[in-house]
Amino acid sequence: MRMLLILIALAIIVAVARHLWLQPRRKDPRRRQLSGKMAQCSHCGMYIPEQEALRDGDRCYCSQEHLDAGRGGE
Repeated sequence: MRMLLILIALAIIVAVARHLWLQPRRKDPRRRQLSGKMAQCSHCGMYIPEQEALRDGDRCYCSQEHLDAGRGGE
C-alpha cells in the first residue's frame, strides 16, 4: 500500500512538472518597460534608458552628479 501511494505521488509530481515545463512562456511585463530608446551620458558615456536620463539642453546625463559636472558645478 505504501509503495502504491509513493508511485501515485511521484506520478502527480511528474505530471505537474511536465505541465509547467511545456506551458507556453508568457512575456514578462517588466521587460517592456526596460526596452526602448537609450541615451548616452555626456559625462561618462554609459547608456541608460531615455526616460531615466537627466537632460540639460540636448545633453543627457545618468546622475545628478554627472549633470552638475557637465554644467561645471564641481
